Amino acid sequence: MDELIKAVKEASISVACLLDDIAVNNSEELNLTELQKDIEHLQDQITIIENELDPFVVAELEGMIKENNQEEK
Repeated sequence: MDELIKAVKEASISVACLLDDIAVNNSEELNLTELQKDIEHLQDQITIIENELDPFVVAELEGMIKENNQEEK
């Protein structure tokens, strides 16, 4: 589960970096190598998330959500 959380945080950082990079007003300032690097890192993190979220983990998370909802009632 730690790997999953780490991957989600890394993916979030990569998206923020990517958005910062494309926010450049002058297209001549865009560094396509850096953009590609950010996108590839994001894809790597998504792959980790996919691998960590096997059906058993998803079922466990859904069970935890149901338990929390029942406790709140």
